[in-house]
Amino acid sequence: MPRVVIGPHFEMHPVVFLSSAAIVLAVALLCFVWPANELQDAFVAVRKTIAVHFGWLYVASMAFFFGFAIWLAVGKYGQVRLGRDDESPEFSRGSWFAMLFSAGMGIGLLFFGVAEPIIHYESTPPGFADGLDQSRLSMAVTIFHWGLHPWALYCVVGLALAYSGFRRGLPLSFRSLLYPVFGDRVWGRLGDLVDILAIVSTLTGVATSLGIGAQQVNAGLSHLFGIGSGIEVQMTLIAAITAMATASVVVGLHGGIRRLSELNLVLAATLMTLVVLGVGVFTYLGAAIENTGAYLQTLPFNSLRTGAFNEQSQTWVNGWTVFYWAWWISWSPFVGMFIARISRGRTIKEFVIGVLLVPTAVGIAWLTAFGTTTLRQYTDHMERLSSDDNYDPADELPKYWVGEAGPAGELVRLDSGEFKREQQPLTAVEYYQAAVVTPDGRSTVDTLPTVLFVLLEGLFPSVVIQTIAIGIATLCIVLFFVTSSDSASMVIDIIASGGSRNPPVGTRLFWAISEGLVAAALLYGGGLDALQAASIAAALPLTLVLLLACYGLVTSLHRDSQISSSPLYS
Repeated sequence: MPRVVIGPHFEMHPVVFLSSAAIVLAVALLCFVWPANELQDAFVAVRKTIAVHFGWLYVASMAFFFGFAIWLAVGKYGQVRLGRDDESPEFSRGSWFAMLFSAGMGIGLLFFGVAEPIIHYESTPPGFADGLDQSRLSMAVTIFHWGLHPWALYCVVGLALAYSGFRRGLPLSFRSLLYPVFGDRVWGRLGDLVDILAIVSTLTGVATSLGIGAQQVNAGLSHLFGIGSGIEVQMTLIAAITAMATASVVVGLHGGIRRLSELNLVLAATLMTLVVLGVGVFTYLGAAIENTGAYLQTLPFNSLRTGAFNEQSQTWVNGWTVFYWAWWISWSPFVGMFIARISRGRTIKEFVIGVLLVPTAVGIAWLTAFGTTTLRQYTDHMERLSSDDNYDPADELPKYWVGEAGPAGELVRLDSGEFKREQQPLTAVEYYQAAVVTPDGRSTVDTLPTVLFVLLEGLFPSVVIQTIAIGIATLCIVLFFVTSSDSASMVIDIIASGGSRNPPVGTRLFWAISEGLVAAALLYGGGLDALQAASIAAALPLTLVLLLACYGLVTSLHRDSQISSSPLYS
């Protein structure tokens, strides 16, 4: 493929790099100059239109990827090595697992892992048969969105890339996935289009997570230091953390991403341990078993659920499952390429088992610790509120800042349902059931980013432990932000350079800065609605490419096994 090399720090495929950069910068510019209200309405319309007409495609595709990954693990190709037959893995299993988890969905688990269960508890997902209480159902649905299905997707994409790159000697580029289907045509405009799509999709998917991460870092700093909350603060945080990501880019894969991933895994494990000790080890273990059972019980129904026969169910599926599946699909070029890059030398069976089961098990453990604890706090509070006339919620719950009210004063809901500012905390009921108003009283703000920190404050009676836990949580979010941005920059640069396996630092810096720019632009232009719409839109054409890639992988495996038992690596 054609490449342009400009000095030691800049290498690119001219069509792919310049086209992708132009699209990214155009989207960012549009978000900054277009009126925010109009842009937000447009994003909402795009999200709803795609979900209504193509939601079934996302659901069916993710179910297929799940089944396909299992077939790869148990099938006759399991002992095929991703590289030479005598090649050893580049990284130890511990480092491999740490990088898998940190790059995959770290920010999202810290955000939705606490907020999603309480949302499902408050608004029970429609269409489920009786037999699961609200708590078990909310945890089962949450785990479904973060469990086997997304990791099956990443597994399939990563395996296809690793096989084509390390076993067959093709460029480590997304277009290589379609070589068994289209042959040499992938080295022309068709391949350029596929690579551009992969880059734009990766950027929008990562920008969604970075925007969410900025909101949550803002919430953590508000709790620790009383810093105000708002779009200006969040954009400043994006700029600062993007600068940290660029520094990690300069250090490189072994010194940057690897070390930060290992540190982040230790911090995340420490935070989870604190929560488990706070709620009780035996209580936690019982909840983990029950949550796993509820997840497996509802897995077949959820896997193929589209809500086609009930408008309420369809609305719920489109708002939750379809968004998640589109988000993961838009992430798949990044996570799949990154997994491929760090998995050279492993067998297909080892690869599938590691990528599919280990992160899923860790995800269930994490969601049980944080999601179940949030539900217990909430239900205990509700029971005491209804049964104890002398119970004062303000004595039990910490003071905290919500939304943009900041240290100027807390917000409390009156019996009439209206809000007013007072030097009092919101009760848990008020916090979880309704939005809050900004200090000027003219608009509502999203309270979801603060749920994690409210949980930690309510769990530990000691202010010192509260502060330590919130500090660790905030640092985890920052490090997940950095590792996600750094990893995505490496993957995008590999694609944009025409498949170079060690692209130069200069172009990686460009993509790291671009990711922060797009995250800030989408957050500025439409908030979470814009982030969700961007993911769903980018994932639609990519889904078709991934389905073709699965066909191409099977074709390659079958053809290679018929021709020779020797590797085709070159």
